[in-house]
Amino acid sequence: MKDSADHQIATFAGCTPAGRRFHGVERRAPLREGLCSAGEYGPDQTAGRFYPVACVALEVTQRCNLDCTLCYLSDRAEMTYDPPLSVLFARLATIHSHYGPGVSVQLTGGDPTLRKIEDLEALCREISRLGMRSCLMTNGIRASRAALTRLAAAGLDDVAFHVDMTQERKGFDSEVDLNTVRCAYIRRARGLGVRILFNTTVFADNFSELPALARFLRDQPEVAFVSFQMQADTGRGVLRERPDMITQDSVMRAVEEGYETPLHFDAAAVGHSRCNRYANVVTAGGRATSLLSNRRLVHRVIDALEHEDHAQDGHLDIRDSVRRVVVRRPLLALRAGVHLLRCMLQLKAGLLRGPVRRQTVFIHNFMAADALDEDRCASCVFMVATANGPLSMCVHNAQRDLHLATPDRVDGGDRPLWWNSASRDLSDSSDLPDLHDPGQAALKKLKGRLRAKRKETS
Repeated sequence: MKDSADHQIATFAGCTPAGRRFHGVERRAPLREGLCSAGEYGPDQTAGRFYPVACVALEVTQRCNLDCTLCYLSDRAEMTYDPPLSVLFARLATIHSHYGPGVSVQLTGGDPTLRKIEDLEALCREISRLGMRSCLMTNGIRASRAALTRLAAAGLDDVAFHVDMTQERKGFDSEVDLNTVRCAYIRRARGLGVRILFNTTVFADNFSELPALARFLRDQPEVAFVSFQMQADTGRGVLRERPDMITQDSVMRAVEEGYETPLHFDAAAVGHSRCNRYANVVTAGGRATSLLSNRRLVHRVIDALEHEDHAQDGHLDIRDSVRRVVVRRPLLALRAGVHLLRCMLQLKAGLLRGPVRRQTVFIHNFMAADALDEDRCASCVFMVATANGPLSMCVHNAQRDLHLATPDRVDGGDRPLWWNSASRDLSDSSDLPDLHDPGQAALKKLKGRLRAKRKETS
């Protein structure tokens, strides 16, 4: 699109699901309407049908202990203060009011482990109290076994480790080398009762290694979810435009090569097809097979689950709906059971070599900050909690500093209190300071291009 980024922000803020008013209690309606308008609400679509949003990011800090060559933060983000817990609790309440129980809340940043462990424990307990799911999004450097044990006891549901070559970790020259780090992180989280997820940024320097990385992740029985996130010019990294060789199709082919089987990314949809591609597999003993290979059956199951979902609000209670399908549509349940058995048998000798596990595979295609697409923003399933409510992640990243400078209103009892990221503490006035001038900031507060430029001139 030719509009400026500023105009796009103003335009898309009103057409994203967060910008619409809810009528009654049907929380899925805004996302469903956005997908319908984009021509993306077919029989394969799960978003807006089973849930009002896939996940919401709660940014608990902008600080990070890495300076990645690709990053969705801004160059100035680390010049800000961390939100007080009262602000974060208010944002959790807003998430709950928008989407209801069941939504996944990602504790992210920056790296959330730079906050005090007591803060993270309090957030996990509050998320659990509200009936939502919590996920710690971290590079893993400070996510020790002891810290993860404490968070699991506080109610943490998932931990997502982001590991890849954009992080420039010392002593590692390839994605294959980084498998040592991934294995160490798996050991830290093993047996704690939390799901283990892995995220990888796909860019020019690791694209050729995707099959090998996918094969490694396939063969880790503890890993429940893997995400491959395509390079996008969204923030502060020194790398900019995505190379032509990196496309949704090329990434899907590389991942399928690693899994050594077709993954049927087109059978079930999670939001806009140009944003997310989804696959579900069972793995055992170095083999994998797709659970979505029968496209017609997948669509019939989606339809049946929708009709057996009596609440039609918030997130689908999958266990209750499956029980209803088994009772009321026994023939369909039998066909699904036969299909599952065939999938298991396709694992062949793998069944004898290791445990059988289900694994979700995602391809994420985030938009560049200067190329936002209205249809995709209006049907976003990946939101960020902001002072003005949930907002599409891509829209948020396109002008992050503006959103960081927007004051949050917090209930102060007899009067409202205000906070923005340029303030350390709450204030009784909404007239808050602007973000700091990067020219006056210490080098350690700068990242990305600002840091590189300061080093050049010093």
